[in-house]
Amino acid sequence: MKKLLQICILIILGYWLFVKFLKPVTNRYTLHKVRKNYGVQVDKICQKRKLPAAFFKALIILESSADIRPKSRFEPHIFKQLKRVRDGQRKIYTGLTKKDLRGRSDVEIKQLATSWGPLQIMGYHSIRMGISVDALKGRNALRHGIRWCDENYGKYLRTRNFQDAFHIHNTGQPLPRHLIPKTHDPAYIYKGLAFMQQLK
Repeated sequence: MKKLLQICILIILGYWLFVKFLKPVTNRYTLHKVRKNYGVQVDKICQKRKLPAAFFKALIILESSADIRPKSRFEPHIFKQLKRVRDGQRKIYTGLTKKDLRGRSDVEIKQLATSWGPLQIMGYHSIRMGISVDALKGRNALRHGIRWCDENYGKYLRTRNFQDAFHIHNTGQPLPRHLIPKTHDPAYIYKGLAFMQQLK
């Protein structure tokens, strides 16, 4: 019992030290990184589109840790559904039909089932955007990503409804009425809003 109490005290002390000292340092580094790697480009694109730059800087932190070479993220369940549409086993998925996927190899379907770039835009969105998947991971990935966001939930950004905007980006739908997020990370929206406050 005594040993369990000591472990609990150590865990609580460790958490307190993290929140008090390490987390603020980590946040400062992350904020510096997004400004350094993406700040100028985000400001320029957002000024042109009349969108809030702080939202996209926060989103870049959430989606790719503001890394200058963001990693891709393969989604096996999306791959499976896209293959079913291509092979005629399912009529439609995320608005895509067999016609959209006709003639695409498994390698190409895998690219469509992967998220790319600093905003982690799913590859299959490239079809509706009229661009290649490579464009979502290339030099203009950020511009294409912000364009996709603007076209899909820009109205929420312009009315400063950032909760719904973050939720749509992560799940494809606005925050449910019961206000319990369906995001992969339950704190995704909270973190995004907190980063926005620090990036203004």
